[in-house]
Parts: sequence; C-alpha cells; structure tokens
Amino acid sequence: MASLSMLPKLPKWIAPAATQENLEYIRLVNLDLSKFDNPDSRIELARDFYKAFTEEGFITISSHGISSEVWDQQMDLANAAMTMEPQDKVPYEVTPEEDEQGIYVGFKAAGGKGFHKEIDFYNMLLNDPKKERAHPPHLAPYLNETKKVMLYLRNTIQRKLLVLLAMCLEIPEDELLATHQPGASSSEYYRYMSYAPLSEEGILKSRGLFMPGHADWGTFSILFSQPVCALQVLDNSGVFKWVEYVPNVLIVNIGQSLELLTGGLFRATIHRVVTPPQDQKKSLRVGIFYFSRPNDDYPLVPFKNSPVLKRLGRDKPLDPTAIYTAAEFLGAKKHGYLKPDFDLDRPRDATLHEDPFREGDTLPALAEPLVALPGKTI
Repeated sequence: MASLSMLPKLPKWIAPAATQENLEYIRLVNLDLSKFDNPDSRIELARDFYKAFTEEGFITISSHGISSEVWDQQMDLANAAMTMEPQDKVPYEVTPEEDEQGIYVGFKAAGGKGFHKEIDFYNMLLNDPKKERAHPPHLAPYLNETKKVMLYLRNTIQRKLLVLLAMCLEIPEDELLATHQPGASSSEYYRYMSYAPLSEEGILKSRGLFMPGHADWGTFSILFSQPVCALQVLDNSGVFKWVEYVPNVLIVNIGQSLELLTGGLFRATIHRVVTPPQDQKKSLRVGIFYFSRPNDDYPLVPFKNSPVLKRLGRDKPLDPTAIYTAAEFLGAKKHGYLKPDFDLDRPRDATLHEDPFREGDTLPALAEPLVALPGKTI
C-alpha cells in the first residue's frame, strides 16, 4: 500500500454556502453514538431509535467516529468522480448485463433508465464478484482508504443500528446480526452521487423533482450530510419538509426491507430530492451514501422470534401474495414493485411532465403502499 505522501493530490471539494432561505425543516432525532458503549445510555439510544423510526423515519448520527480528515478526503473523491468528463466515465460504466442482474457497480450508464440525465453516481460494491475491477485513475490509488470507510460504515455504524433494533424488538443481538452477515449480500454498496442544476425547462418537465417521492428498498440508507438543501421527508402530518444541513453528521433512513421484516412497525421513509432553494439552485450537489442490505437468501417476512411484533400484531407478512428473499426483492423493485406515486402535492400531467423513475417498469404500480402513509389508513 502506498504511503499517504505518495498518493496523487486531489482537487479540494469546496462546500457550497449554506442556504439563507427560510425553509420549513423537519425535526429529526439525533443519536449520539458516544453513548453506545455504556449499557444505561444504550437503553436511552434504543428508546430514541424506536421513537424516531416509528415516527419520522429519519435520524441524524453524531459522534460516529469518522474523522474530519477522512470525511473531507471522501468528499474530495466524490467530487473528483462526479466532475469527470462524460467521455472519461464511459469505460467505468455499469454493463447492461450487470445492470439487469442488479449488480450496481461503476457509473450509471449515460442516459440509463430510471433517472434524470442530470443525476450521476458511481457505485462500489462491498462484495464485488469481479475482484480486479478497474476504477478511474484518481479513485484507484485511494481504494484502500475508501474500503476502510465502507467497512467502518458496515461493521461499526450498521452493527450499532442493528443492535439497537434488536433491543427494540427484544430479539437476541446475535440472532439479528446473523441476518446481515459480512459477505452475504451481493448488493451492499457505497455510492458517490451528484445532482447537476436543472434548466428551467427541466424543472418544469420534472415538476422540480430530481427524485420523486420514494422509499429505499434496503435496511438502512446512510448519507453524509450535504450542504445543498434538496432532501425532503414526508412527515407525520403528510407534508414534505426539508432536511436541514448539519455539518459532519450522518443522516439515516430505513428502507422497505426493514419495513417487511418488522411487519410495518418501522415504516419505510418516504423522501424525495427536489430543486434546491433559489440561492443554491445553480450548485452541484455532491453526496456519499452507504446502502445496507439483509443476506441475499433471507426471506423478507417479520422476525419470528420478536415478542414485540407479536404483541403489536405485526408478526404477519405485509403482502402474503409476494414473499421475496432480499435478492428477489431487488429484482421486483427494479421492475416496479411497491412504487406508488407519493408526490400528490405536485400532480403529474402526462402531456407535460416526464417520469423517468418509472421508465421500464413491468410490474403494475400499486395505488397505495403496504403501510398507511401519515394521516391515512389502508
């Protein structure tokens, strides 16, 4: 491994200025992980975990253990990847065969289905079946450093979240951790991502949505906080509210795998990415994500040994007609399963608006999610 002094110098990512606009922000619970090692304060964290994920579905994490130097280096790498020239990205794009198999690795194919062309990302699998995969020249020398971050998010941050989940469900810790074994998921990945500014015409056609209201499909999604405001969460009153930028915290939401595993006790969080406020509208929004998954062969039905789920009547499958393993669920999601329209505050006109998010779907869209949205019953 090369010493740090031998690594090529990266251009510095300059964080855009924070918005000065008066936005309606959602109030998120913060988990201070410095409390995790003390048994008494860990109980307090578990209570906060339960409250947050049965109410708003998003949290922030402080005292996470990622140093400012590592954080800044990763943002430099993400920015360097996202600002490569389009022609230089092509050799590192996901192949059609890998994309069809749900192997999310490399750059998004230019013009690929499911996203506006202004959205780009570079994925790195934790368990990549292709051991000698090529990476862009400025990323390759830092790959060992990046893998340390990927594994830290998996083995430390995710593990602590799963332990708190086990406490909430009254399941033995080892039993729950076994559902997310190292190397047992083929679709755990780490992502560098960017949202380039939309043109006025693009804003109109997209309804101002980079990503429409949706739920992630895995267990946890972990995001490095981003200074460009664009993330909105559907709150308990049924209103989309902005997520406020707090420097150097992790932002975590739960996905549909966890919703299915808990019988809907922990509802997958509906969120979207919209056009930033006016004073950030022209900024490139660069981000870093880690997506947590259960074991490929694990069936997505409620944890059978949880007395909590039994007491609350949450121990039955949410959709008895479609019980998937985690790997099968990815395939279903790719083809349109559980993708209702959540952006009811921005009605879609098929003659005016584009919807690349559902392009290529072959499964019929459900009119409603499996779990009632805030303010509604199913």
